[in-house]
Formats: sequence, C-alpha cells, structure tokens
Amino acid sequence: MAIEINNFIMHLNNGNHTNDFSMFLSNLADDKNFTTVIEYEDKIIVNEEIFIIFNEPIKNKHFNFSDIIFNKTVTFQSNIEDGLEFNLENTYFEKLNILDCTIDYMIFSGKINHIKELNISQCKLKGVTINSNIQGDIKFQKCIFEDFNKHNSSKNIKFMANFVFDFCEVDNIVNLMNFNFENRVSFKMSYFKDNVYFNNSHFEYYVNFQECKFEKTANFYGVKFEKIPNFTQAIFKKNLNLINTNLNFTFDDLEEKTYQEYENFNNNKEEKEKKALEKFVNDFRDSFRTFKNTLIKDNNLLDASNFHKYELYCKELELRCNWDKKGKDVKNMKDVEKNTLRFRDFVDYLLLGFYRKLCDHHTDLLKVFNNLILLISLYALFFQGFVWLHDNKIKDTKETLTLSKFFDNFQPYIDIGAFIFIILGGILIVYKNVEFLNSLCLMTRKYLAKILKKEGSIKLVKSLGQNLWCLIKENFIKLVKILRQDLSYLIKDLILIFFISYIFYCSLGIIIGFLLNLNKEFGYSLLVNTLFISLYICLIYTKSLFFGRYIILIISYIGFFIILIKRPDMIHPLIGKIANESDKSLTDPSLITLNISYTILITLVLFSLQKTARKNSIVPS
Repeated sequence: MAIEINNFIMHLNNGNHTNDFSMFLSNLADDKNFTTVIEYEDKIIVNEEIFIIFNEPIKNKHFNFSDIIFNKTVTFQSNIEDGLEFNLENTYFEKLNILDCTIDYMIFSGKINHIKELNISQCKLKGVTINSNIQGDIKFQKCIFEDFNKHNSSKNIKFMANFVFDFCEVDNIVNLMNFNFENRVSFKMSYFKDNVYFNNSHFEYYVNFQECKFEKTANFYGVKFEKIPNFTQAIFKKNLNLINTNLNFTFDDLEEKTYQEYENFNNNKEEKEKKALEKFVNDFRDSFRTFKNTLIKDNNLLDASNFHKYELYCKELELRCNWDKKGKDVKNMKDVEKNTLRFRDFVDYLLLGFYRKLCDHHTDLLKVFNNLILLISLYALFFQGFVWLHDNKIKDTKETLTLSKFFDNFQPYIDIGAFIFIILGGILIVYKNVEFLNSLCLMTRKYLAKILKKEGSIKLVKSLGQNLWCLIKENFIKLVKILRQDLSYLIKDLILIFFISYIFYCSLGIIIGFLLNLNKEFGYSLLVNTLFISLYICLIYTKSLFFGRYIILIISYIGFFIILIKRPDMIHPLIGKIANESDKSLTDPSLITLNISYTILITLVLFSLQKTARKNSIVPS
C-alpha cells in the first residue's frame, strides 16, 4: 500500500504545519500500522512507494528530504499553481518523479546525493541550486526555468551518471561552471534566453547540444571535451567563447565515435527505422559547420580553421560511405554519369586523406614542414643514385652510363624482387586483418598474470628491490612490444610500397612496353619513379610513429642540412640545371621524369606550407 496524499493531508489537519517533510515520515515511523517506515541511526528509511498528487493549495510547501533513504519510487504531481520547495541534502532515492509541478526552488546540498533516477518533467521552476555531488541519473524534460544554478558557489561539482536537460527553456542565466560530467549529457532542443556558462567544465563522455538555441553568450571557456560533442543545427545568436577549449581529437576519434553512434542507434531496430551511417557523419559535420560559421561571424578565423578541419574529416568519412555503396546498374547515359560522379567522390576522398596526412588540412605547420624536409631528402637520395650511375668509377670508359645499362646488370635480382614482393604484398592484403602479434601479446599477458597470481598467493609482501626490478622489467617488456609493433607497421608499409611499384613495373613496364615496342629504359624509369612517389606517400601515411616518423625524420633533417651546405643545387631541379649545365646526368630522360614527379610533389607541399603558415599567422587574411 503506497503512502498517498490522504496520509499527508491527515498529517497537516492534525496541526502539523512545520515545514519539514521528514516530520511527516517520522510520525509514520512511530505509527505501528506503517511498518515500512522506520528510523535507524538518525535516518528515516522508507520501504514503501510514495505517490502524492496536489489538487488544492496546502500550507506546507516545503519538502525536506535530508538524511532520508527512499528505497521505493517517490512521485509528486500537482494541478495547482502554488510553488513547492524541495531540499535534497545527503539523500538517497531509488527513483524520484516530479511531474507538472510549480517549484519555487530546488536545492541539492550536502556532500553527495545518491539519486538513482530523478525525473522532473513539465515543471515550472523559479530556480535550481546545485551545491553537492550527485550520483545517479538526473532528467529535466520540457521544463521552464527562471534561472538554473544562478547562485551556485562555483565549487567543483561531480555528476557521476547521465544528465539530461532536453526540451527545456531558461529565461535567465545558466551557470554550469566547474562541473565534471562523468557520463552522457544531453541539452537537446533547449532554449537559453540569457547567458550560458560552462567555464572550466569537463565532459568525460558524449554531450549533445542538438538544435539548441542560444540567444546571448555561450561561454565554453576552458571546457574539456573528452568525446566529440554534437551541436547539430544549434543556433548561436550572439557570441561563442571557445578560448582554451580542449577539442583536440583526431580523425580516428571521429571515425570511432561515428561508428559507435551508428551501432548504438540501430541496435535492435527494424530495417525501416535504421539510420544510414552517412546521416551520423552529416550530423557531426553540421556541428562543426555551426561552430565555424559562428567563429567567422566573430572574426575569429584562427579557431574557425580548426573546425573547418573537423568538417573536412566528416567530408572524408562521407565520401568513403558513398564509395562503399554499390554502383548503379548502367542502363543509360545518366547511369554512366552517376557512376562517374561516384568515382570522382573516390578521387576527392583520396585527396582529402592526402592533405590530412600532409598538413592536417593546413592547420599543422610543423607537420607540413617535416614532410617538406622528408621529400627533399628522399629526392636527394634518388638523385644521388643517378649521379652515382654516371661516376667514372663504375666504368673505365668515359661514356655516360644509362639507366638501362645499369639495371641490365641487376636484371635477375629485379625479377626475383618483383616475385618476392608481389607474393608478400598479396599475402599482406589477404591477411591484413590478422594480427598475429596481438594474439601473441595477449597470450603473454595471460601467462604473466597467471604466474603473478600464483606468486601473490605464496608471497604477499615483496622487498622494495624486487618490486623495482619487476617494474623495470615490465616496462622494458612493454617498450619492446611497442617497438616491435611499430617496426611491424613500417615493414608492412615497405612491403606494400615495393608491391605497388613492381605491379606497375610488371603490368606497364614489361607488358605494355612489349606491346608498344618500348625499350627497357621505360620500364626501369617507371619502377624508379613509382618507387619514389610510393615511398613518400607511404612515409606520410605510415602508422609507424617511432621508426617510420621519428627516426626517418631525424635522418631526413641530417641529410637536408648536409645537402643545404654541400649541394644546395639538389634542392630543386631547376636550380641544379642552372648550377651544373655541364652535368650530362641531368639530361638523362629517367632523371628528367624523376624531376617532374618531384616538382609536382614539392609544389603541392610548398602550397600547403604557405597556406598553413598564413592561417597560423597572428593577423588573419
């Protein structure tokens, strides 16, 4: 039997008008008929549902839930305009529902409030003050506030579960500064008529501002977003402050979050209710576009460029989704055109990926400068190879050694290399999702955990020296595993480089060359140039951070400074030709082809360098 309004009215009619709801529950605890309400160690424990509907004004509008434990659902509903008052201090609720009520104020105070689920729906609230940490789900839905937490003491507040603030409207200030939201947060379709402050707050999980409307300043100064926020179709009428906001996520973070949202939404849904992956991508893209446009309106072009970068991340994912779709069956010229556009999308996808790796869409100056140094050093390596071909030490004669004559001496090795790398590349592509090393590491971890568990039961306490040795050994093993994994990435990339180069060499250099009666020089030149371009692109794209980037970049910088001091003419083919007009090697057709490839690449890199430098300048263009 639930505790209802009649019980409470009876309590009031007996002359108990003190503004303390705990007094009412205390009287029930003294009543032998209510065995489900007891007092224990200065706390009141309620093991019965409470369901109270107000149909007429009452004198006692104050409900103090301090130090009360409600183990069953508590529901308040009101059909009157009288404002109720709720005080929650160190309270435990299994579930609290407040529906259709007018509330003068609601205060969360004390050290912590354990509320498994709080639902406040279709209520009018003059004010809410939060001065305590809250453990449990809090849901405000379709509520109207005069202000929200306006008089907060600005101390750090923790929300340890979900916080929902959907379809709400706030007339005055919203103050959520120094809040730490540890779980999902949603402000979906809420309307903020005055300033909103999230200064120095921390969102550890997903936060949704979809279709929110901010009439005045939305202040996100110093906010830290651990996950990608959703601001789809949000409207910022005036200022948006994003100074010191932590939004430094990567392309991989965005991809992971998109797939996660896609799977969560479509889980256990019928086919017609499911939402396509590109729809989620477009939602995130719209969020970043909103930020970008608002910052451009505020003349903050520097921060706007970062959100333009995130927008391009979404565009790349969108193009990938379009490419993954099946092509249209060709029945007429319109179908041909649609399939052609699909191929163009694939080309755009590749270009976006290239610029993301090259310069992070013109936002990372150091990255594009490193890639410039890498390109120059790589070209110098190939260039020196050609110069070596013309060295008199190779042959006693003074005649110029051509690329064809040089490679003829290594024809058996080239054929063997082509066979090996095509086989290895094919195996790598077929089994590229098989991670043997990960399985080996997992087995090793299980074996070590088993040994440690057995040793822990034998010796509970170890000496400091033993612990230190184990720590060093464990960290060393981890380092070796990381370096081994890093090296394996580089080896896989190198196999793919030679695989692609030999595919071009065999298909175009040998077969097409034979059909068109082209000499061997064509095939060898194609092999060298394909190897040069593939090697550069691979070193930009490689997942190998230590060996593939750090080590190779250090070597590249050393090589660049040597070139700059000893042979500056090698930095660009045109400079080299002017400085060494007598050098016959520079007129070799194969070297000319290499120079053209290098010129195209360095033009793209220099364009990205100057554009990135302009965007990162103090005065925007």
